[in-house]
Amino acid sequence: MVSLVQSISREVKLLGAQAWSGDFEHVIYRHLGDSRFEHRRATVLIQKLGQAKEWRASLAMLQCCLKKNLEVDVYLASAAMVIFRKMSDWSQAVQMLRKLVDGHIEGDTILYSAAVSACEKGE
Repeated sequence: MVSLVQSISREVKLLGAQAWSGDFEHVIYRHLGDSRFEHRRATVLIQKLGQAKEWRASLAMLQCCLKKNLEVDVYLASAAMVIFRKMSDWSQAVQMLRKLVDGHIEGDTILYSAAVSACEKGE
């Protein structure tokens, strides 16, 4: 997993500040492909990219998960909230909470705390 994060981080840095989300998604799909795109691995990768401060790549990974219709659970949502907080994107934090409510998924203290923090930072 570490070498995967490093490879993705290296390519993201090469893309530079002008890259758009489709560029990041292309990098993610090239490294993961369809066969290795499963829920736990995706959630861990989102967290690891976040720890490497690769927020845009982490967000692209989340978008790939949603496009692949991976189940949104409390772990994936919590990882997403950290991204939204770091990017000061309160609107996506609210959308993620709505997905949880619509899916009848009960959050935990960590998730709601991260959501409040994301909304607070996005003022």
